[in-house]
Amino acid sequence: MSTLRRLSQDEIGKLVRQGCSAENWDWIRVAPDFDAGRVVFTKFFGRVQIGSNNGSVEIDGIKKPCGMYNATVADCIIGGNVLISNIGSSIQRYIIEDNVIIEDVSVLVTTMGSRFGEGVQISVLNETGGRNVTLFKELSAQTAYLQAIYKNNDSFQEKLGSLINTHINQNDNDKGKIGKDARIRSCGVVQDVNIGPCASILGATEIKNGTILSCPEDPTIIGANVVARDFIISEGAVVDGGANLENIFVGQGCQIGKLLTAENSLFFANSEGFQTEVCSVFAGPYSVTHHKSTLLIGCMLSFFNGGSGTNQSNHMYKLGPVHQGIMERGCKTGSFSYILLESMVGAFSVVIGKHMTNIDTPDFPFSFLIEENGKSNLMPGINLFSIGTVRDEEKWPSRDRRKSALKRDCIVFDVFSPYTVEKMRRGRAILKDLYEKTPREVKTVFYGGVQIRRLLLKKGAKYYSMAIDRYLIGSIISKIEDFSSQSASLSDLGKLFHTGKHHLNVTRWTDTGGLLVMTDRIEILMKDVVDERISTIEKLLARIKEIHDTYRNDEWDYVCFTAEQEYGLSPRSLSRENMISLAEKWENAASSLNSLVLENTKSEFAEASKISYGVDLDPENRSRDFKSVRGTFDSNPVVAKLIQKKEQIGLRLQRFTALIENYPE
Repeated sequence: MSTLRRLSQDEIGKLVRQGCSAENWDWIRVAPDFDAGRVVFTKFFGRVQIGSNNGSVEIDGIKKPCGMYNATVADCIIGGNVLISNIGSSIQRYIIEDNVIIEDVSVLVTTMGSRFGEGVQISVLNETGGRNVTLFKELSAQTAYLQAIYKNNDSFQEKLGSLINTHINQNDNDKGKIGKDARIRSCGVVQDVNIGPCASILGATEIKNGTILSCPEDPTIIGANVVARDFIISEGAVVDGGANLENIFVGQGCQIGKLLTAENSLFFANSEGFQTEVCSVFAGPYSVTHHKSTLLIGCMLSFFNGGSGTNQSNHMYKLGPVHQGIMERGCKTGSFSYILLESMVGAFSVVIGKHMTNIDTPDFPFSFLIEENGKSNLMPGINLFSIGTVRDEEKWPSRDRRKSALKRDCIVFDVFSPYTVEKMRRGRAILKDLYEKTPREVKTVFYGGVQIRRLLLKKGAKYYSMAIDRYLIGSIISKIEDFSSQSASLSDLGKLFHTGKHHLNVTRWTDTGGLLVMTDRIEILMKDVVDERISTIEKLLARIKEIHDTYRNDEWDYVCFTAEQEYGLSPRSLSRENMISLAEKWENAASSLNSLVLENTKSEFAEASKISYGVDLDPENRSRDFKSVRGTFDSNPVVAKLIQKKEQIGLRLQRFTALIENYPE
C-alpha cells in the first residue's frame, strides 16, 4: 500500500454517523484516497490498516462497491479494493491482500502462535502411530515417503525431523494471510487458516488450522459444507461436496468430495476421493476411490483404482489397529474385494474377491489375485495383456491436472521401468524354480500366502520373459535409433553401452511415492541428511528434483547392465548379427504381447457382452443395438490403435534391420 495516513475528524464523524465505532480512532490508518462513505456499520478493534477502497468487484454478475459493511475488524492489514461484508462475529489478525472478497462469513480469526496446519502429525499406515508424517507447506509425496518409510534409520529420522521443524519455525505466525484475489463467501468458521492467491472458499462449514495453497495459474477451491481441521491443501485442488477431513494433506490437482470422510491420510497429485471412508492411508499420485461402500485403511497406494466395496482390515483385536499393507503402483481392486493386512501386492495387479491370508507377492507384478473357494490364487503375469494396463500407460500423463509452475510431487509415469522389470526378473526366477521343484502330480504350489497352479508357473515365467525382452531390447533399439545420426560404425554404437562396475547398484529400485529411483540414491540422500550436507528443506527438495532428473540416465544404466546379463550384450560382443537377432527377439515379444492384448479385447465384444442389449429383440437386432451403443471390434479406436501398433512393430524391425545392415564394421 502507498503511504498511509490518519483519519480526519470529518471522516471519523462520517463513520460514526454511518454506525461505525473504534476502540481508538488513532490506531486506524488508511490510504490517501480512502472513501469513508464505503465503511458502514463496522467496528474496529486494535490497529487496523485499510487500503484504497474506491473500486468495485463483481459477484454473481452484480458489481458491488469495495469497502466494509456490517463487520467487526480487529488487528488487520487490509489491501486495496477489498470487499468485506456481513461478518457474523469478527475478522481478527489477518493480512488481507488486494482484491479480496469476504462476504457472509461467520468468523475469520487467527489466534496467536498459530502454525496454520504446519507441524500437524499424520499417522499414516499405522493408526496407532509409528509412521507419522509432519505436515509443512512444501510437503511432497517424496518427503512424506522419507518420513513414513525409513523408520529403521534413527539418525536420519532425527535429522529430517529437525530440518522440518526448523523450516516450520521460520514462518512468521503473528497474523494469518489471505492472498490477492481470494474469495471467501457464505462460510461458517474460518480459524487459523492461511489462504493463497485466487483461492475460492464458497460455503464451507468449518475450516480450522490449515493452509490453502493457491496461485493464479491453478486456483484452489473449497466448496459447500466442507469441514476440514488440521490440514494443508495444495494448488489446484478441489475439496467440496460435504467432505469431512481431519489431519489431512491434499496434493496438487486432487479432487475430494461427495461426502468423503478422511482422517490421518495423505492424498498426493491428481488423486480423487469421493464417497469413501479413508483412514491412515498414504495415497500416492493418481490414487482413485469413488464409491460409498469402500473403506481404505492402513495402506499405501499409488496409481490405484478402488472398486466399490473395497476393504482392508488392520484389526486383529490383539494389540489394536497396528497392521499395515502396501498395494504397489498401478493396482486395482474389484467390487467388494477384501485384503487382510499385513499384505503386499505386486505392482499393476488386480485383486478380486476376499483374501483372508496375509499376501506377500511384490515380485509378481502384472498379476491377478483371485479368491476361489476361500483360497487366494495368483495368476502371474496375466495383467500384462489386459487392455486396461495398455490404457494406464497412456492416460496418466494426459490426466495431469497440475497447472502451477511448481509441481511438488516428482512423478515417473512409466508402467514398464527398471522397477517393474527387475521385479519380473525376480518373479520369473521364482516361478521357474517352483516349476522345477514341483512334481508333475502336484497341481498347486503355495508361495507368499497364495496358491499358484503348476501350469501357470511356466506360463507366468514365459509372459514375464516376453515383457522383459520387449522392454530391454526395445530400449536398446530406441537408443540406437536416436544415436544413429551421430555414429559412423558399429564400434561407435558400442560407446552407448555402459558395462562393468557401477558405483551404484543399478538393479535395486524403489518407488518413493511415484518417483522411481535407484535405492542407492535414496541411501546416499539419507546419509547426506545425517552428515548435514543436506541442511535445509530447500536443499532436500533440490536433491529430490535432481534424482528425478537423473531417472532416464539411471534407466539406461540399468538397461545396459541387465542386457549383458540377459543376452550377453556388451561393446565387445556387438555385431551386426547379434543386433539383428536381438531385434527379431524384440519383434517376437512385442508382437506376441500385442496379439494377446488384442485377443483379450475381443472379449469386450463377445456374445456374453451383449446380454441386456436389445431388450425383447431378436438376436440380429440385439447385435444392432449393441453396435449402436458400444461399436464393433473393428471400429473401436483402442483396437484400431493396437492393430496400427502391430503394423508399426513389423515396420520398425524392417527399418532397424536396414539401419544395422548398412553400418560398416
